[in-house]
Amino acid sequence: MIWKMVAVNFLIAVLSTACASEPTRSGHFPIVDAHGHIGASFNVTKIVEDMDKNGVSKQVVMARAYPGKDDSDLPGYDLLALKLAETYPGRFYPLVGMQRPLLTGAHKWTTPDADVEALIRQTESKLVSRKFFGIGEFIVRHWAYSPGIHAEQDNPIYSELMRRFSVLAAKYDVPMVIHMEGYPTLVADFSKLITENPGTRYVWAHNCGRSKAAVIRSLLSRFPNLFCDLGGMTNVTTGYGSGWPRKEEFTSLIERSGVLFPEMKSLYEEFPDRFMVGTDVAHAPAMRFYEGRVRRFRELLEQLSPETRAKIAEQNAIRIFKLAR
Repeated sequence: MIWKMVAVNFLIAVLSTACASEPTRSGHFPIVDAHGHIGASFNVTKIVEDMDKNGVSKQVVMARAYPGKDDSDLPGYDLLALKLAETYPGRFYPLVGMQRPLLTGAHKWTTPDADVEALIRQTESKLVSRKFFGIGEFIVRHWAYSPGIHAEQDNPIYSELMRRFSVLAAKYDVPMVIHMEGYPTLVADFSKLITENPGTRYVWAHNCGRSKAAVIRSLLSRFPNLFCDLGGMTNVTTGYGSGWPRKEEFTSLIERSGVLFPEMKSLYEEFPDRFMVGTDVAHAPAMRFYEGRVRRFRELLEQLSPETRAKIAEQNAIRIFKLAR
């Protein structure tokens, strides 16, 4: 499609004129943004400036192939994420993106068609290159926040598709990032998938689907290969951290007005090796929130012990995604 090629060429042109640089720590403890996105409309120069200004040394990026509301928010592709990583070595680490219109429809998860089979083969070829550091973000259960076919998603976590990708992730020793609201039935199905794939590292985004602390504690106690990122969980802008687009009785936030809830603070101290931070800026217009989200994470992390803070801020992401590679 013409618009797709325009989008690709636009970002490649921007990246080709950029100069790689080392992050400016400015006295901050270092942070790795373990849940980032990229689209063709993103201002890459501004991203790097914001990372430098706020002491973010690295970012895990996932291409969002869904189009935004208009041409000011063009979709992204794995090629863009890869080019970003090549332009700024050591700063950006791409995953094979799974936010794709191709995966819209639960039937494609239960019985992969020819296009999905091709996607699985393509994913493996990208992992073989060793230039990609994971797979995701898989959109399992997603609540609507904007018009479009991708807005409301309800796909089966315990499915042929997820079993196939779990095997692939274990084979190439990379994690899978999953977006799934924490419905009890889905938690049970996810538990079955994890049990059957003990060699696969699963990263359940948004504080494990915004689950309550007791649910997360039970899962982390049972499954050593399960991890949680805190993508978008800061309560400073409209998003997951504010309970938007909606809350249910099984969901929970992590903070209010910059103060961690006691049950979440205890959870992070109890499992310091299992959590990572993430800004989850998925659309170009939301780039203005990046700095505020990083600053709020600093406020929240300062409430933890120095050892836990260092792990959640930086060390866990490097270990789980093997970023040193």
